Amino acid sequence: MVEINQHSYMDEIKNKGRIVEIDMAKGILILLMVAFHLGLFNTKYPHACQIVYAFHMSGFLLISGYLFSVNKEPQKFLKTVYGIAVPYIVFEIVYLLGVGMLGKFIGASNTFDGGVLTLLSKIAFLPSGTYWYLHTMAICLTVYYLVNRYVMKGLSGILISSVILYALSIGIEGLKWENITYFIIGALFRNANFVINERLKSPVSVFCFVLIIVYTNEISRYSIAGIGLTLTFLGFIFDLKERVPKQISNFISYIGRNSFAIVLFSPLFTVATKVYAPFFSFDDSAILWTIFSSLLVVSLCLFCAILFDRLSLSRIIVGKIIYSKL
Repeated sequence: MVEINQHSYMDEIKNKGRIVEIDMAKGILILLMVAFHLGLFNTKYPHACQIVYAFHMSGFLLISGYLFSVNKEPQKFLKTVYGIAVPYIVFEIVYLLGVGMLGKFIGASNTFDGGVLTLLSKIAFLPSGTYWYLHTMAICLTVYYLVNRYVMKGLSGILISSVILYALSIGIEGLKWENITYFIIGALFRNANFVINERLKSPVSVFCFVLIIVYTNEISRYSIAGIGLTLTFLGFIFDLKERVPKQISNFISYIGRNSFAIVLFSPLFTVATKVYAPFFSFDDSAILWTIFSSLLVVSLCLFCAILFDRLSLSRIIVGKIIYSKL
């Protein structure tokens, strides 16, 4: 009975409307994802890239585990999984075929030159680009839901789900246990009735974040330091919401509400940003190129989201509209 009440409480919080602090966190995380997936920039600043890679996608995984409700009816759950698995398959195929045909021309770091079986194998076991996040989410949500729906609920359900997901991570190369851990942490927070946007936020989070960077030898998403960086960064962003002008927080939240669309479309554009890099050769820092490219990629992603909605492609591929208005 306690477990049911806890889930109901979290559902009630979510149903009151979007959580602005979480949308802000997603907005900043997705902007970092775009900027640090620009090949020229992350090559220029490898240490900064290492730091950002330690928390930006793990933050998404934690938030996803926190927001997911196992109380959904099967029909609604299938709709949720459809909205992740189908776009993953569609966009992964487009991405792989694109880098296969144009990869050498645009200087993409990922390449693909296999046949149909290789394509299917990569989709099932080894996703490319940032699409690994959708691959991981589809598997985590499915296991977690089925266990809690048909086997056991609450903390026991999370434990059983963790064991199953760990076993799957051994056989599926693209499913990393270290990534699953963040989803599990989010699920634990939800089960414990831990309201992250209230409990994690603190003005000292940014100092803890810096201390971890300074005094940690191994900065990686796959380490304890990565968990610390993820939690302290989220705490910093949750606290930041009250300290920035409302216009800024609203805009960042707008980007966060459209983060799914940016995850879908950005890999199709980031791989092409090197083409015009020579025009920014006057800037040795690559900062101007990065700012321009980030704005361009995000704008193109939002445009594609609007276009997909108007052409009803979103409802076919994702099962719903994907663009959220400003």
